[in-house]
Amino acid sequence: MGQIDWIMYLTATTFYALSSIVYIYCLVFKKEERISFAANSALAGLLFHGISIALRWAEVEHGPYISMFEILSGYAWVSVAIFLIAQQKFEKIRIVGFIVMPVSFLIMGAGSTYSRDIQLLPASLRSYWLIAHAAFANLAFGSILVAVGIAVLYILKERHSDTVDSFYDRLPQLKVMDELMYSFVASGLLFLTIMIGAGAIWANQTWGRYWGWDPTETWSLISWFVYGICLHLRMNMGWTGKKVAWLIIFSIFVLAFSFLGVGYVYGGLHADYLTS
Repeated sequence: MGQIDWIMYLTATTFYALSSIVYIYCLVFKKEERISFAANSALAGLLFHGISIALRWAEVEHGPYISMFEILSGYAWVSVAIFLIAQQKFEKIRIVGFIVMPVSFLIMGAGSTYSRDIQLLPASLRSYWLIAHAAFANLAFGSILVAVGIAVLYILKERHSDTVDSFYDRLPQLKVMDELMYSFVASGLLFLTIMIGAGAIWANQTWGRYWGWDPTETWSLISWFVYGICLHLRMNMGWTGKKVAWLIIFSIFVLAFSFLGVGYVYGGLHADYLTS
């Protein structure tokens, strides 16, 4: 079964790569008619990816939240799923895939460099709250990645606002994209809040304390403040449009570091549970 789930993983990665190429081609050459092919490729990749995760889940008897291979796979799957749902509801932002799909493809590539050895689930990790913690981390990352894609589109459309360009004219109005950025960041912040809360409950079950200023905990809180400040600036300080868009773009690096990079720099209790 292990070999089959790996084949499914590689197949999904290939479809994500194809989708990425077509999305970028559609943006650069303004070929909107090819976007449906890119979206269908992303959907095919998501299905193969889902099969891969399900097969590994059945084999290792836990979800994708223990090893780095599993964690990165989970981030990629949820990000693509959120994007595909969003582009169904807001059809005019389908081109956001030119950000979401390449990032998801790179996450899959990074995940493939880690060991796929089966890691038995320690007793301390057999907790509903760990599952909730990991699930909401995935949802937060996926929501904010979509917000980043919309932010990039906002900046591109604004730069072409003085020219007659049917491609950018078919994108949502700047005000609409500003609202969408806000909605996805607000969703991401809510998911981050639940992630931190669930993680605190799990930490109390595992280590006997809700909060210990572990580097991962600290950086998760920093990410929470960053996106809280982003929403505060928009709601109370009049920041809209390009300023918020740039803040959203730069803030994703803080989130990515807090989720994936902290263990390499600082170590800590969280990092002890991840395999190389």
